Amino acid sequence: MMMPVEDTRAADYEKQQVNPLVVAILQVLKRSDKPLGIHHLLQEIKAISKIPALDDDEQLGLFKLNWLMMNALYQLQQALLPSGYYLQIATLEIFLGPVITGDAESAAVELRAQPLRDYYLDWKNFSDTTVEQIQAMLDGVWQEYLSPDQQHEAYSVLGVDVTASWVQVKKAYRQMAARHHPDKGGDAQRFMAVRQAYECLKQSLNG
Repeated sequence: MMMPVEDTRAADYEKQQVNPLVVAILQVLKRSDKPLGIHHLLQEIKAISKIPALDDDEQLGLFKLNWLMMNALYQLQQALLPSGYYLQIATLEIFLGPVITGDAESAAVELRAQPLRDYYLDWKNFSDTTVEQIQAMLDGVWQEYLSPDQQHEAYSVLGVDVTASWVQVKKAYRQMAARHHPDKGGDAQRFMAVRQAYECLKQSLNG
């Protein structure tokens, strides 16, 4: 059954600070018994909820959709921890589970020390980010936000081993970019993740 989504313009989300994806994401996570990748999670959301149109510009629309998903995940991570549940957030492994006894304090400390979380919880980044800034992010200008774990995920997104050379990474990127390019019938969200993974590794291997 498709869940209704309030017909709110994207420009109003920052003003109201209401994320239309929170309920759908929580529903998907509660019924999932295994970790989900960000793209799998998006497909599950689309199956139960209408995704609102966010921008006439395709690149900005994709950015805002990704931003709303991450914002919803970090909101849920904060909200669920006091109830004894920890939401693990990683590109390829999003999973909701009970906090192990004794780990609640360390989990709370972790939530207070995440610059990426702070970025996605600041609604000005949703409404004020421009196409030029998105391009700068893809080109690695925001490399300070990329942790070793995210670099490891970048290898996984491209389907190469962490010991792969820069030549191997470029070859894998070209193959996956061709496969997922929207102009060739591919998934635009997946293509953007492949591009981000490539730019991440470009900075670390060829910077």
